[in-house]
Amino acid sequence: MPLARINRRLRDFFINRVLGVHDTPHRIALGVAVGIFITWLPVIGFQMLLIVAFSILLRANKVVGVPFAWITNPATLWIYIPNYFLGCWLLGSAYEPGKLMHGLMCAFGPSQRDLWGRLDGILETLRAVAVPLFLGSAIVGAVLGAITYFLVRRAVIQYRRFRHEDVMTGYSLEHKDAPGNDAEPAPTDTRA
Repeated sequence: MPLARINRRLRDFFINRVLGVHDTPHRIALGVAVGIFITWLPVIGFQMLLIVAFSILLRANKVVGVPFAWITNPATLWIYIPNYFLGCWLLGSAYEPGKLMHGLMCAFGPSQRDLWGRLDGILETLRAVAVPLFLGSAIVGAVLGAITYFLVRRAVIQYRRFRHEDVMTGYSLEHKDAPGNDAEPAPTDTRA
């Protein structure tokens, strides 16, 4: 897929599915911020459910945040590695890649054939990385969510002002007297 096409699809998505949503700028921005925050947490498989739950709890728009979980899914590993490093640094603990790799090999390596061995490997990995990973992810997600809230809120307000000015100046194609709008007006029902 060419880069220009991806760019166009992302722009159209953002304009139509975020900026153009019929809700208050606060609720739209908060919904996107919740979506960004949750996508940075290591809760794969539960992201959409958590986005909707937190949106309901915070009275944010429930729809606009969910697609951000889909957008970030391909980059999940690359998102979590720096978060884990940040969490280790904040906790003052050493990053132990050997422990992480051992746990991953126990969980997913070819030597594990039985379910209980795999579950034990997964639990060992979680014990080794869960606290620093969640801490780093929560901090990065909170910072990005806060930045996103203000940017999206401002973008929604600007978009609405722009759309309003278009309509008021007559340059919107939806306006009946707009230049270039040669469409015939819809017939009106004159029956009583």
